[in-house]
Amino acid sequence: MPIKGLSEQRRMPRLGKIHLGYKDPAKKGAPTATDYFVVPEDIKDLLPDKPKELSIMIPVEDEEYWASQYYRCYSRTRGLVCKGDGENCNRMIDTKTGDMANRDSKEVVWRNAKCDGRECPFYKNKQCREVMNLQFLLPSVPGVGVWQIDTSSINSIRNINSSTELIRGICGRIRMIPLLLTLEKQEVVNPDDGKKKNVGVLNLRQSQSLQNLLADSLKPVHELLAPTPAEDEEPLDVAEETPIEEPPEVEQPPDDLLEGKPTKEPQDFDDEWLLASLKKVHWSESTVKSYCLTTYKVDKDGKSLDKKLGLVEFVASLKRDDREKLFNEINDRIQMV
Repeated sequence: MPIKGLSEQRRMPRLGKIHLGYKDPAKKGAPTATDYFVVPEDIKDLLPDKPKELSIMIPVEDEEYWASQYYRCYSRTRGLVCKGDGENCNRMIDTKTGDMANRDSKEVVWRNAKCDGRECPFYKNKQCREVMNLQFLLPSVPGVGVWQIDTSSINSIRNINSSTELIRGICGRIRMIPLLLTLEKQEVVNPDDGKKKNVGVLNLRQSQSLQNLLADSLKPVHELLAPTPAEDEEPLDVAEETPIEEPPEVEQPPDDLLEGKPTKEPQDFDDEWLLASLKKVHWSESTVKSYCLTTYKVDKDGKSLDKKLGLVEFVASLKRDDREKLFNEINDRIQMV
């Protein structure tokens, strides 16, 4: 039996952190921003030098797991001491004084409290700030787990949230779609002196057209991650190529021995299963046709697919291999529902 309060908890394994700057020894360890991602030494050779964009995938739909964003207050000696959403917070309390724990606290306990957001004295003293913990996959880097970037930039948080909503509106999901995480310059107004300045902000981008983005969202993950075929090497079987034996031709009976006129080619799939399966994955007739027109393009006779056909006739017009690929795609999506 599962352990209540433990077995249901999930945590994505973290492979490492990527930073948006570094601690400058010449400035006594003060953080210094960069216009590129500062990646760990052990993956530097796998990525471009001083990259300004990363090819990523979002692992899950729930932002609580991959884009957690809260007011967070940190202590040099205790790390995170308060986490709130602007209304409620969970705070580390000194049991003796009842105040937030500090380096002199002997006994502490976590308690729920009211979060005042930007009106909190800790926020005004710049001890608390908005922080997003962004976690994502790097498909080109070995290892099963996520990489994390932390940002307290309000503009970065807005950009990630806005891009996520737009991509979901187009594709119906954000999970496991190839995206670019970029670090770009953006002009902002400094709230302290009212002057404009350029800062680095995060964005979610897509390098191809919206049509390609939509097509990618309809493909299974293994197809998106599969490498492109290597065409620069000569195939090993060319020198020893042998002719393929054709199967013997089966003699067909003359038409006048059949009952009536020759029948058309029998349908090799269950249309009732097809319609029921499409309902399970919430695919309409237009979705099926758009997917096939983008992915397969020609029918079994080598002609362009005719989207004017009815759904069953349209699917029946596909080449057998393409039809099997379509059915496999539908089955894969049923497993994810």
